[in-house]
Amino acid sequence: LARLFEREATAHEIAVTLAVALAAVVIMAVLLFTSRSYFEVVIFLIVFSVAALLNMGTNFWLGEISSITNSIAVILQLALAIDYAIIFSHRYQDEIDRFPTEREALIEALSKSIVEISSSSLTTISGLVALMLMQFRLGYDLGLVLSKGILCSLITVFLLMPGLIASFFRPLRRTTHKSHVPDITGW
Repeated sequence: LARLFEREATAHEIAVTLAVALAAVVIMAVLLFTSRSYFEVVIFLIVFSVAALLNMGTNFWLGEISSITNSIAVILQLALAIDYAIIFSHRYQDEIDRFPTEREALIEALSKSIVEISSSSLTTISGLVALMLMQFRLGYDLGLVLSKGILCSLITVFLLMPGLIASFFRPLRRTTHKSHVPDITGW
């Protein structure tokens, strides 16, 4: 019986690992296709990885969480929170044309995107808190872990990402490319 349980647990871990790998490949492809600079994708990955590590690392405060929540929290956090980094990055790219220095553009982009991103995250967190009211323990775990994940994502986007952009102005500029997204204004 123990061997059967061990095989099922291993199969479950392999399935989760494959799902995370598949999600990562799809997200990388979309980010590379829609980005304005190839190095931008590297910054997105660093920011999201730090946010996910913060979220997973702070799960010990919750005591015990369900194995399902533990398995899918990273994928769901990525799906829910990657847009914050994209919003900030695109705001920075828009502001860089309007300001004489990259630093000034970064400050302006941060001040403008804080309002947009915060309002978006409050909506998401409200929905996740509603999930916590489910009768099943899974809803409570999932809502709590993902709400915490959104907060970790906000912290990394507002504190880490501007520092990374400021540190890597040159690679961002050097790897700028034309848009791969087709123009659909005629439609």
